Amino acid sequence: MPTALTEQPGVGISPPARPSVWRVGWAAFLGYVFTVLVGLPFAVALGEIGVDVIGDDTAGRGVFHPYDVWSWLAEGSLGLLASFVTALLVGWQLREWTGWEVPFGFTFVTLLLSGYAPLLTLTPFYWAAAPVSLVAATLVLRWRSEPAGAEPLKALGAVPRRYRRAVVIGLALAGPLMFGYVLAYGTTHPLRWTGNWGYRNSSAILNGGPLYRHDPGKVSRYQVGLITDGLFAVSDLSIVRVEGGPALQVERAGIEAHEWSVEDIDRPTPPPLHSLDGYRVSAGIRPDSITLVLRQGRVCPTGISRLDAIWVRYTVLGGRHEQRIRLEQPPGVRCP
Repeated sequence: MPTALTEQPGVGISPPARPSVWRVGWAAFLGYVFTVLVGLPFAVALGEIGVDVIGDDTAGRGVFHPYDVWSWLAEGSLGLLASFVTALLVGWQLREWTGWEVPFGFTFVTLLLSGYAPLLTLTPFYWAAAPVSLVAATLVLRWRSEPAGAEPLKALGAVPRRYRRAVVIGLALAGPLMFGYVLAYGTTHPLRWTGNWGYRNSSAILNGGPLYRHDPGKVSRYQVGLITDGLFAVSDLSIVRVEGGPALQVERAGIEAHEWSVEDIDRPTPPPLHSLDGYRVSAGIRPDSITLVLRQGRVCPTGISRLDAIWVRYTVLGGRHEQRIRLEQPPGVRCP
């Protein structure tokens, strides 16, 4: 009589419980803290050449004022480098505190999109970028995490073995090149708008700047304060073009004589302007404001027409460069 064999159910090892949101959040927070500690010397070095990484001197849009291919390249290079280092440190802390891990590529993309990208768009809420990034990264990384294996999912874990050497060489070259470009761009584009402006005969204030009634042909003056936080002096300035509505056109740019001020109502005639040929902006020295002579045009679109930005051409380190200076307190004309 055949013996009936009863198969015993296997006794398996149940997978470890997924770490709590708080543990993942703490690990991500520590990764951010270590990123700040590692990046602080680089931030100080960038600050010495005029790139304000720590402060808020960029109108809440990243580190630079992106406006053309070269400025976007500098901004993107710095963002990629920061996200790369942060992803390494967050992944390390996640393994240390939870025993779980996330593929490096997924961590990098998550931190890039949740942490760095909002800096370019959250202008009114610049302060909220860090906490929003931390919360978003915590939830996404916890969802994607898995128990750590015998070998951690390191930066090159998803790269086929035969391509790893080429990828390592590429990363070793790309990192210093991107950081070098950030240094070069910051050195040759160090100008900053200080908010030092003056006006007269304006009827109201728009975003901190003067707002005039439309009067075709009317001439007014607007002062633009420029400084440089870099190590090298900027000279031979000239205003090459402007951006904004057609209601305000720049007729002349120069430096006012010091006999009296634009705001002195006892002087019916404004002071004369000196040429910008000898104008020089040196580190640590606040120069005189550049005065723009604005003339209202006949064309005035309905609403408010503003002068948004000026393009400045200058010499630094023996080379000629151009930089777009956005006016954070722009003059405007109220069109009927």
